[in-house]
Amino acid sequence: MNTFTLSAKIISAFALMIFAFITGSAPTDDETEQELTKIMRQWAEARIKGDVTFLEKLYAKEFLITGTNGMLIARDTDIGLFARKEIKPQSIEDDDLKVSLYCPDVAIMTGRETVEGCYKSNCGGKGSLRFTNVFVRRDGRWQLVSSHGTWVQKPITAVNQPSK
Repeated sequence: MNTFTLSAKIISAFALMIFAFITGSAPTDDETEQELTKIMRQWAEARIKGDVTFLEKLYAKEFLITGTNGMLIARDTDIGLFARKEIKPQSIEDDDLKVSLYCPDVAIMTGRETVEGCYKSNCGGKGSLRFTNVFVRRDGRWQLVSSHGTWVQKPITAVNQPSK
């Protein structure tokens, strides 16, 4: 193989790696997707049970939630709400999960979560939200760094439209 052909192959491979990095188009690795899906199930169970120890392990020190109303909720505030049982979900179901792996240690998961339960003294509420969660692998385990949720609105239907 001549020097020109070898150089062209190296440059092509390098350009492809840069393109993948810039566009963020990294393939999802099935093992990571399964691992993060399992973590989401465990997180749902921990919130239902009020398992503060699990939350403390899962949440990175800089963990921050952007709530459905735009408020920012710090790690310790969220954990405190569960510790004081001010948030008591009775059920949490996640679906439509998608994982994008951007490098071996950074993943973004999107999906829909349906929650039913109590917040402070308000019980019986149920709703679905779309979420984006950012995970970072540190010391061989995934931690949640950021979570953002937006309520899914019910479709608007016309009521009492005049007949033609």
